[in-house]
Amino acid sequence: MHLSAGTVEIVVCAILISFSVFGNLLLIYCTKRCIGEHLRISFILIFNLAFDHIVNNLVVNVLKIVYASGVGLDSASCKVLVFTTVFTTSLAIWFTLYIALLYCFKVHRVVHPPVEAASTNHWKCHLVLTFALWIAGFAVCSPVLPYTGRAGNLTGGNETYQQHGILNYFECKTEYRNEQVEFLYGKILLVAIDLLPLIILLLVGFRISHLLWEHKKATYGGIWIGDDTTEIEVLRACKLVLALIFLITSFWISHFILTHCLKHFNYYYFAPPILTALLSGYSAVSPYLLMLINYKIKVKVEYFCCKGEKKPVSPTAESPSVEVSPYA
Repeated sequence: MHLSAGTVEIVVCAILISFSVFGNLLLIYCTKRCIGEHLRISFILIFNLAFDHIVNNLVVNVLKIVYASGVGLDSASCKVLVFTTVFTTSLAIWFTLYIALLYCFKVHRVVHPPVEAASTNHWKCHLVLTFALWIAGFAVCSPVLPYTGRAGNLTGGNETYQQHGILNYFECKTEYRNEQVEFLYGKILLVAIDLLPLIILLLVGFRISHLLWEHKKATYGGIWIGDDTTEIEVLRACKLVLALIFLITSFWISHFILTHCLKHFNYYYFAPPILTALLSGYSAVSPYLLMLINYKIKVKVEYFCCKGEKKPVSPTAESPSVEVSPYA
């Protein structure tokens, strides 16, 4: 039985939407419950990243299903498709970098304890920075709107296909009015806002790996007496952050190579579902890793999934003379 390219892409989009929406909604629900008990910087970042993933899937992949099913997209739908793709992809990279920087700072304090205790009253500053990222992303990506529309509705001189997964949708095109705008904005800025954070993200990943190696070396050298539960949580979270860094960089680089280095790749039968999987794969996989980064979120998820079977036991409920680790 031969399946058309549209049918294959509809199946891929449906799978991505199912995994992403379920995972990210569960992550948002459990993170919101944790925020209600105690506000942490990691909760803020995880909540925003999960919300960005949901927007990406409910807008971009739904419009792709509409297009693949044979229903043509009008000019407004093309603008929404292109803008949301660029916007949510960039924000996902930025928030992942933010999370990696946060845990790089945390593991540095574990491996190299400071003389003075760190202040934990910076959540207002991080709220402002998080809001600033949304504003900056909108400001940087919104200029693509006037240059995007259906192929028959655009009259620009230079045609540049969108760089973030719209290569297969020939009805939606991005055309710039002159070569200078096309080169500076379409080919330089839109790539730089993703590529530069990814380079920094890789450097942060190498730094986290080095700090984890230092901790392991110190532990085996007999210098460390032991780790408390907070240190164990930070060390485990850093390993998960490394997995997130690997996922987002590999997906983005693979997508970039296929769309920019292989000029005729998007004409192949299997190109649309592969590009869609690379573009939205991170939003479908990452929430299940993010659930494990923070212990409180992990407990909320376990309680939600096993509701009615058992309730999480707080270490404080045990006898005060016995120190119980929540990771036992």
